[in-house]
Amino acid sequence: MKKEDKGHECGICKIPYFERNNYYYGKLMTVRDFFQEQCYINEKRWLLNRMVGGWGVVCGLDVALKEGEPDKVIITPGFAIDRCGREILVCEEQTVTLIPEECDCCKKEKKGGEEEQDERKLVICIEFYECKTEQVNLPPIACDQKERGEFNRIRDSFKIRAIPRPEADEEECCDKLCPLEHKDKTVHQYLCDELKEGCSKCDDQYCLVLAYVTISKSEDPQYPHAIEIDQCSGRRLVYTNNLLYDLINCYHGDLPHVIDVNWKNETTTNGATIKWDDFKNGIYNEGVKVWFDRKMEENTINENTFLFMVRMEDSDTGNYRYENVPGEVSYKYDEATKESLATFKFTSQWIADVYLGYSRVREKGGEFKVVLKSDFIMSVEEKCKPAKALDGNFIGGKLPSGNGTQGGDFESWFYVEPKPEQAKEQKKAAGG
Repeated sequence: MKKEDKGHECGICKIPYFERNNYYYGKLMTVRDFFQEQCYINEKRWLLNRMVGGWGVVCGLDVALKEGEPDKVIITPGFAIDRCGREILVCEEQTVTLIPEECDCCKKEKKGGEEEQDERKLVICIEFYECKTEQVNLPPIACDQKERGEFNRIRDSFKIRAIPRPEADEEECCDKLCPLEHKDKTVHQYLCDELKEGCSKCDDQYCLVLAYVTISKSEDPQYPHAIEIDQCSGRRLVYTNNLLYDLINCYHGDLPHVIDVNWKNETTTNGATIKWDDFKNGIYNEGVKVWFDRKMEENTINENTFLFMVRMEDSDTGNYRYENVPGEVSYKYDEATKESLATFKFTSQWIADVYLGYSRVREKGGEFKVVLKSDFIMSVEEKCKPAKALDGNFIGGKLPSGNGTQGGDFESWFYVEPKPEQAKEQKKAAGG
């Protein structure tokens, strides 16, 4: 590989192919063979790290001012992966002096007696570094050779530096993917088109940004410098499987759902037809009931969030409209059985005036609608389960409700047949 092709220094073709030893009896093993064995294992692991897992800070590596020494910062223990996929493990607290490393040209251009800048911007960087340890002396292998030294081990270590911000490589390795900008394609088609264009390339820059530091003059004589540390703007993170799971679970996990209702029949939940006797013995006496799979905040289930409506026909125009049925809403949670139940009981006066009295509902039967304003119905905060809005979307009329997102009104309806005597009168009036 050509050295000047820096676009592939940490790309997929840093090693054009993987080759390992083929062992057989009598094989002479040299330094080259053992070195190749290490490269095979390391390079494969580093390739997977940078191309599949991603590079950046995995955890820890917090940057903070050192107490009592305002010109120094400390870096806490942590773990990171650099752009080439190499692991950087910091097991002990590190101290870094806020004196930037400058290039030779910059030092030559500085003039004697130059005033200190009003503001300096630095970057705290961490880099992978191989440190040779356990020096050993090797005897000469020929008469005219001298004793020489070698190292018995190579330790995977690191360097942490404070360098001027303009000199740091802050540009990210690849563009971000966003299917939302291409609505004419499916997500799979968009990703397929993007990924088949080729693998991402990274320049030969190994600086992994931990923090941006701004040093400015202070008016306080006791502390001549004011130091501001920004740890998040330039820090690249590795989104591990556990981290992604926690993020998804935070927004979409442990959502409360509607799991059962008392107006369904054996085959249908939404749009079910209920006979008058079943209605009277069930909903009429017990109320409209909705069960949840989590304990809910009682004060969020009320007359404003649990609506029970009836479709009424205007006798003059024949138009239909939904009217709210007056009633009382209650909520009960049984700690023993974990039953979470909300109930709407319409008033006896409404039953007497509308349903049992003279009305189109009495004559033709009634169509009722149940609406839960799920954006405002919240679950109770429990251990490891934060309070969340009801996932109420009743998709396809199938229980449990939900589409994996908080909120979304739960809407369902059912039809109650007219009382038997009214049904006979309708049939007689129709000439049946």
